[in-house]
Amino acid sequence: MGYQISKEIGSMAAVLKGKVDAVVLTGGVAYSNYLTEYIESHVGFIAPVIVKPGEDEMIALNEGVMRASAGEEPVKIYENEVK
Repeated sequence: MGYQISKEIGSMAAVLKGKVDAVVLTGGVAYSNYLTEYIESHVGFIAPVIVKPGEDEMIALNEGVMRASAGEEPVKIYENEVK
């Protein structure tokens, strides 16, 4: 898992032409010291690695659904983008 995450970070850094301010590891994965240290050892040369444990993504998803349900923001349909 750490290898794959590191590869993805590296590919994103390449697309950004190396202009990366920071690599932020968050969510449930950030609770694993072993995993975050592994990733940092592989991608730390790209930019500083910030570890921010938490699972706020579920709260953010819920808040987004509530806004869309209330008509405060449009519902995004992604099927059109993957054809």
